[in-house]
Amino acid sequence: MRIEPLLIGFLAVLAAVSARAEDWPERYVNPKPLADDLVLPMPCGAAMAFRPILVPADGLLGDRRLTLGGADERFAFSEGKRQAHLAGAFGGAEGGRLFYLGKYEVTIDQFRALTEASCPKPSNAGRLAKTAVAWSEAVQFTVLYTEWLQAHAADRLPAEDGARAFLRLPMEAEWEYAARGGAAVGEGEFLAERFPMPDGIQNYVWFGSPASSDFKLQPVGLLTPNPAGLHDMLGNAAEFVLDPYSLARGARLHGRAGGITIKGGDYLTPEDAIRSAHREEMNPFDDKGRRRVDSVGFRLLIAAPVLSSPARLEAIRTESAALPQGPALAAGERLDDPLAEVEALIAAAEEGAFRERLRGLKSVIQANIITRNEQRDRAARNLLRFGAILGKRIEDVLRLVAGRRAAAQALQASGAAPETLAGVERQIASDEAALGENLNAYRDTIAEVVQDYPSAVIDRQLPVLSEELKARHLAQLVPFAARFREHVSAFEKTGALEDGRILSSFQ
Repeated sequence: MRIEPLLIGFLAVLAAVSARAEDWPERYVNPKPLADDLVLPMPCGAAMAFRPILVPADGLLGDRRLTLGGADERFAFSEGKRQAHLAGAFGGAEGGRLFYLGKYEVTIDQFRALTEASCPKPSNAGRLAKTAVAWSEAVQFTVLYTEWLQAHAADRLPAEDGARAFLRLPMEAEWEYAARGGAAVGEGEFLAERFPMPDGIQNYVWFGSPASSDFKLQPVGLLTPNPAGLHDMLGNAAEFVLDPYSLARGARLHGRAGGITIKGGDYLTPEDAIRSAHREEMNPFDDKGRRRVDSVGFRLLIAAPVLSSPARLEAIRTESAALPQGPALAAGERLDDPLAEVEALIAAAEEGAFRERLRGLKSVIQANIITRNEQRDRAARNLLRFGAILGKRIEDVLRLVAGRRAAAQALQASGAAPETLAGVERQIASDEAALGENLNAYRDTIAEVVQDYPSAVIDRQLPVLSEELKARHLAQLVPFAARFREHVSAFEKTGALEDGRILSSFQ
């Protein structure tokens, strides 16, 4: 009977590393430490850093609706926009829930520390992401690391409702949520092609260029992290996720499951192809057996059981029973027009009390639909109004900054005192900070409109809002509402809206 070499190495490590080895220098395990990092030990004095990824939600059954994928039609077959839902495994200290994701890709030295009989000496070469590893070996690594932690550092693992955590590869939704910045970014930034990179992409991503990766794998943690504190999520090594690959079909994934899903692009990916939605299929086998690719690695996620105890199960049952209940539909069946359904039942029913009750039900449904549509339309108008107000604020601040800059130039030309000039510059800095806040809110509002309201609803409500504004002596906001609608349309078409394009429309 043949035993896997990886397992042999692990058993040897368990036997040889009974006492804690000297800790590795921090630059080899967590080169960019943050206060809320979770750092777990490994054999040989190694360690692995994880980031808490917050998923705001309410209760045990609350989850967060996500829009994943991208708007690029070239990749619609694989990366088309779709809805997903996500919740965290662990309760957060300040409410909400979270999971933990590896801060860096698993490195060569970390892999060796867990799988080889002798301890590696940490080195810069060993800080490269561990690639050329089969997906099944990455999964086995999560098993071995969980078992080692349970045997040597069980108290260091997070727990949920008394149940110990375990390690696994991330699901694709978990990976992409974290790659986009998670709860650390606004809705508009989350839906963008990449997470915010104010210092330029070259400071965040190793991509395929002589000016970036030079088409070679790079040590982890050298560049600036994303807003969630994660390094190298895009570029450097592409990364395995746990769920198999499937095509995108419309606003959902296709029902056929295929090979392995890899995410994020790598050190060979051109700059203009770097995107959070990047996903490819990899065949798990080739003519040599299990497939290993030099540009594909992985990072780990810490999870916990859902049904962790009888008490938790009872709490979930209670919360589930309190959810709004509706009629169950057969698989694939849609109730497109409930009024038409009731009409059909009325037509099929015999005259009498039952038929009259159906007619009464129809009236109730009609009233509910009218109320719901009125609430929806009112909410859509409120968002349009808010977008118009934000647009007016952006234009006002732009004019204010331009005026102050002109004043500063005039003061400088007239030989004004340095203190006077410094005061004007402070005012300009304050105005520009306010401009950035308004711009972020404007983008987030655009994204909210696109996600929650069909174009037809917005188009119907824009003239209604215009009349309301005129009636309230706010006609100056009407063109801003129209401009906001134009920006919503642009975002619908491309999935992105550059700051420069927004600002130029107000100048």
